[in-house]
Amino acid sequence: MITGSGSDAGQCGGCMRGWNVRLSAHELNGWRGNSCPGGWTRLQHQTNGRRGEAADIRENAVLVTGAAGFGGSHLARELLAHGRRVTGLDIVPPLHAGLLRRELGHPEFRYVWKSLQDIGPDDVEGHAVVAHLAAQADTPMAFDSPRYAVLQNIEGTVALLEAVRNAGGVRKMLYAGSGNEIGRPLTLPIDESHPLTPHNPYGFSKAAAELAVWAWYRAYGVPAVVLSTGVVIGPRMRREVFVFKWLWNAMHGQPIVVEGGQQTRDLSFIDDVIGAWVRAIQAPEGVVVGEKFFVGNGEERTVAELAEWCLEASGADVPIEYVGYRPGEEGQREAFSTEKARRALNHAPQVSAKEAVRLTADWVRTLAQAAPEEAQPV
Repeated sequence: MITGSGSDAGQCGGCMRGWNVRLSAHELNGWRGNSCPGGWTRLQHQTNGRRGEAADIRENAVLVTGAAGFGGSHLARELLAHGRRVTGLDIVPPLHAGLLRRELGHPEFRYVWKSLQDIGPDDVEGHAVVAHLAAQADTPMAFDSPRYAVLQNIEGTVALLEAVRNAGGVRKMLYAGSGNEIGRPLTLPIDESHPLTPHNPYGFSKAAAELAVWAWYRAYGVPAVVLSTGVVIGPRMRREVFVFKWLWNAMHGQPIVVEGGQQTRDLSFIDDVIGAWVRAIQAPEGVVVGEKFFVGNGEERTVAELAEWCLEASGADVPIEYVGYRPGEEGQREAFSTEKARRALNHAPQVSAKEAVRLTADWVRTLAQAAPEEAQPV
């Protein structure tokens, strides 16, 4: 039983200790394991032990891994706007989670500061949907630290899959795939039936993680959904992505340095990608579980062409310099079929690749104006 009169605070009849729905049990009581000393789970505490209310919370709750990052923070914000309860899990300390400044004060948002490798069933319990965006997401880092990419992207995903499998109650687990899992395609446009053929260590780590998702789906019935994208840009994007570097450097009078040039990319704007994720989360299980979707513009553009767009959008007069290809990138091409996402999710991109570059440039310009002293090239 639960004693106490308020809906936000009271006392557990099992352990006779205080609780509050706005804080995690670990923050309040120093719990260890799945339940309080009296045997109540966190979800029971949040609902005063009322089963119907517990079911309602679970059906409306989404766990977002990598919530402090580019895609995760955008997804958390959009889900809250749709009336969802959101738990964000990330290794970034809360006071450093700058992309979640607004969300951290939201009454329906809870932040879990935790490594994905240490996730357990108790972290997953109470969520109908898990959106897995946590990753070592930088291709260049994987060249020098391939084992770290394996640790984060493969072992982290397996840890999450095990937590989902053992928690029960999860109706969808969405995995963020990458165009790097394919590299040099056998056919264009790339559709969901294309085999995974990675050509760099980062692509390998993401492809292996996706294969794990499908293995756990087939073996244990983990309700997998894969949404794969190419390069995603927009406000709050990762600073290591080449589009940001080019725009930032050009706005500070530095040359745009292009590695290679004839490899191609299918560029997407963050709002379009998040729109597809929300549609997949809201879609009936029978439509999306066990399915893969490519989310892109379907436009194949050379990296050299994208560099010209960035120069134009920056308004700068700087040179474009060309250097050698990164390992595995020569011959890489991207152009995704958007037909399945249109048909099943009723999703169509609203922002063209060129407009995405312009909108991203507008955001980068605000950063450059706010911090002119940080004018060093990136």
